[in-house]
Amino acid sequence: MDIKPLDDRLYVTAQPRLDELEQLAEQGFRTIISNRPRGESDDQPDPDALKAKAESLGMVWHEVPVKPGKYSQQDIAAFADALELSPTPVIGFCRTGTRVAHLWAYSQVSHRPISELVGAAKSAGYDLEPLRESLENQANDN
Repeated sequence: MDIKPLDDRLYVTAQPRLDELEQLAEQGFRTIISNRPRGESDDQPDPDALKAKAESLGMVWHEVPVKPGKYSQQDIAAFADALELSPTPVIGFCRTGTRVAHLWAYSQVSHRPISELVGAAKSAGYDLEPLRESLENQANDN
């Protein structure tokens, strides 16, 4: 599993397998945020099984399912709430981690400079440059 930090609270990874959740718990993760819609792909692990396993390991489970590039204000707020109100550290996942990085940036843009968000995402392997104008609009709306 390739796990990268976005900030001091949130880490990002691609879709974990059921058997990898114990590894996440052993590494100290206390919350998991899934950004994958149920049934997104045939090879996707069962979200109910992932949730049950995470909770059995003492982790908090949140689902904020979004389609790639389709982020509503409700999705952004739900992600921000899950991040802010949950025990840390938090690990977020989707198929590749991109949606996690995007939702994180949108949820943080009113608190942090866009250049800082872009740099942190780039260090984790995610390019936010195509979202810069949208992030600026989000910052101005808040």
